[in-house]
Amino acid sequence: MKSTLLIGLFAAFLILGPAASAAPDETGADQPRFRAGFFWEGLQINDKNLTRFYGHFQKNVPGFEASAHTLYNIDVWVSYRIYREETKTTYEGLVDKFRLNMASLGGLYRPVLLGRFEPFIGAGLEFYSYSEKIEGTTDIQGASGNAVGIHIQFGTYVNITKFLAGKVFLRLNDVSKMLAIPLPDDSTKLDLGGKEFGIGLVARF
Repeated sequence: MKSTLLIGLFAAFLILGPAASAAPDETGADQPRFRAGFFWEGLQINDKNLTRFYGHFQKNVPGFEASAHTLYNIDVWVSYRIYREETKTTYEGLVDKFRLNMASLGGLYRPVLLGRFEPFIGAGLEFYSYSEKIEGTTDIQGASGNAVGIHIQFGTYVNITKFLAGKVFLRLNDVSKMLAIPLPDDSTKLDLGGKEFGIGLVARF
């Protein structure tokens, strides 16, 4: 978590430095009221049990996001994406499916307008629900649950036209769930946090 805070502070320093001379109109004039779009991201989950069992250090997933401008270049922002994994059990070869529904709620601050570039920093909450299902048997029970955590993120919009923008972002999540039954490495914590980084296309209206 220390590295997360350091990265966030460094990004804030780079972005906020020239804010006094390059900040957009704080009244909201000439700013889009809403933004909505899709993105494609690389997702890296921290939990080693999950990544080893399903054989993926990184998974590419699509997502949806939307935001609404409030005041002083601050947006209320939401996002939703689904992480899916599938493999077969070692001994019986049964299909094991894992699904993680990921929803985010937070704020974005856009202090600088540099030509077409509109950098942002943000923070908020993560709401996850997960389920594991093993098909073809009733002897082995799956698992399901919910977890809540936090995130910080930074990146930039790239304004293409008045109504369309690209987006590049990095989001760092801290989400975990305490378990009643230990994992294979004797850990009692499911660490669902990790890194998300990607690109998107956003409509501005």
